[in-house]
Amino acid sequence: MSALPVWTDLAAYRAAVAELAPLVRLADADETGVLRVVDGRGAWWDRLERLTDALGVVVDEPHPAPASAHERLRALDVPVVVARRRLRADVVASIVPTPAAHVVVDAWGAASDAAVLLRDAVGWGRVLAGGPLDVVAHDATRTADVLALVRGSVGVSLTRASGGSGIGDALTAVALGPRRVEVRIDSAAATIHVETDDVEGRSIAAPKREAAERVALRRLRDAVVTGVRGSDLAELAHDDGILER
Repeated sequence: MSALPVWTDLAAYRAAVAELAPLVRLADADETGVLRVVDGRGAWWDRLERLTDALGVVVDEPHPAPASAHERLRALDVPVVVARRRLRADVVASIVPTPAAHVVVDAWGAASDAAVLLRDAVGWGRVLAGGPLDVVAHDATRTADVLALVRGSVGVSLTRASGGSGIGDALTAVALGPRRVEVRIDSAAATIHVETDDVEGRSIAAPKREAAERVALRRLRDAVVTGVRGSDLAELAHDDGILER
C-alpha cells in the first residue's frame, strides 16, 4: 500500500511523519483525503467536526470537552485517535488485566493543567479498575480534588493537588489485589514506569521508547487500513464526563 498523506503544522508530528516513511508522507497544504492532526487546546471538537475531507484524525492532548460536544462527535464517520501522553495507548495495552480490590490514584501538577491532569488520573482509575466508573463523591478546593469512584465492587480513590513551578507533573496509580500493579508517570521526564508484584515476584515493564506522536500516527494509519475503529473518543468522553458529574 502506498504511503498515506498526513497534514499537520505541529513540528513533533512532522518529524514523526519523516520517521515513519514509507508508511506515511507529508501532504501538501491543499491536498484532500489525508490524515490530519488537531491540536487539542481550546475548542478542539469544533475544529474536528469541520474536517469532513479527512481520512482520519489524531487529536493531540485534548482539553476536557463538554458532554454536548462528545454527543456530537459520536456522529463522526472517520477514525479518530486521541494522543494522551499521561495515558499512552501502547502502555495501557501492555498492562495485563488483573482483578483489583481497590485502585488508588494520586496526581500532582500545576494549577493551569489541573483539569487535564484530573481527567487523565480518572483514565488510569478506569484502566486499572477494568472499565467505566461511577462517581460516589467529589470534593474540590482551589488547589485540590478528591474523588471517590466505583466499578462494581472495586473502589477507586483519586486525589489531585496543585503546586510547584508549572514544569511537568506526576501521577501514581496503584491497583491493589492478588496482583499489585503500579504505574508512575513523570511528564517532565516523559517516562511511564510500570511494575507488577505477585506470588512469583516483581516484574518491571520495559520502558516505551517510541515518541507519542509516532504511536498516534501508526495507530491512525492502522485504523484507516483495517477499517477497525478504536474506542479513544468513547474513553475520552467517559473520563471527561466524570469531571462534570
